[in-house]
Amino acid sequence: MESRPKYGFLDVAWAPVRALSAKQIGVMTVAVVLGLVLYNLFTYAAYYVQGDGFDVVYAAYGFFPFEFGAFDSVAAKGIHFTGIILAGFLLMLGFCGVAAINIEAMRGNRFMSFTEGLRFARSRARQIFLAELAIVTFVAFIAALFLLLGLVTRIPLIGEWLYALIFFVPNFFIALFTVFIIFALPVTVLLLPSIAASQRNSDVFSVLLELFSTLIRTPMRWLLYTGYSLVAAKLASFVYAYFCYRAVQFITAATSLAGGKQPEYLVRAGLHHLPIRTDLVDQMTNIFPGIKWAFEIPFYPTFGADRPVAYVMTFMLFLIFASVIGYFLAVIASAQARGYVALRQIKDGHRIAEEPPLFGPKETPQE
Repeated sequence: MESRPKYGFLDVAWAPVRALSAKQIGVMTVAVVLGLVLYNLFTYAAYYVQGDGFDVVYAAYGFFPFEFGAFDSVAAKGIHFTGIILAGFLLMLGFCGVAAINIEAMRGNRFMSFTEGLRFARSRARQIFLAELAIVTFVAFIAALFLLLGLVTRIPLIGEWLYALIFFVPNFFIALFTVFIIFALPVTVLLLPSIAASQRNSDVFSVLLELFSTLIRTPMRWLLYTGYSLVAAKLASFVYAYFCYRAVQFITAATSLAGGKQPEYLVRAGLHHLPIRTDLVDQMTNIFPGIKWAFEIPFYPTFGADRPVAYVMTFMLFLIFASVIGYFLAVIASAQARGYVALRQIKDGHRIAEEPPLFGPKETPQE
């Protein structure tokens, strides 16, 4: 049974432990896999529009085309950027599902399941999308107004005078608030899903109100919680990746006692199609950037890698890789959810953990 939250840093400090559950890692892994699939579809469509052959691109990148400077035409860049945005939106839904599991646990319902987390995230997709759209639309609207203001300066005699007279009030303050919103836009990817998960309804205005209230009234605490979660997530995911690596070795060695060399060859064939020698895998198998303390995944030349069973093994190994990223992101999502619960109590005196759960029976958390 989960103890009552402390409404402070201690709640966030335990995020790596809280996130180490199959349902949270599963929700985030599903989001990572679906996001990659969507990203691949748009990226390969962008290569097609640019005129690059599918065979050439696939031979170079496979299922991981992470070359962001490869597009020249505006249409290809637009398609690729759309894929990035949609993949990021799926990750936000994963954050929302993980946050909901954590918030329900704090409310006393520790039995929220993997499927309930996915369903809840899907039910809040419209809320999250409209909230993000509202922010982007507001920034675009202000930019359009300033564009019109630039045309005002072309009016003979009075144009420049009018521009100068209203430059400080209200234009400067409007621009200052807009710049704050622009800088806050990347933050919404992390914080907005947690706020949406804590809401008892799918109202868009209340989510936006809480988002900017949190960033304006408790910015340093949020930065502290987020900075810690990033460091803790990297360290915890490295340990998790190491145990996954040893688990695969154990399966291969144990099955080879009866299966001979065949299990090992099959695992090698599966690894053949994965981007083992990439910066992403290097960071996954290294404790921190700039600190060389890592383990290395062996990569052997192999035969029979084009057999159908080899692609099945590739997919299974890919899921293990994806779960490492899923755990990394789940730690961040858990920290965001528990950090927001603390910040809501600090700034408003409202204790989300004392609300009744949205799903399942209520259990009284221990002191």
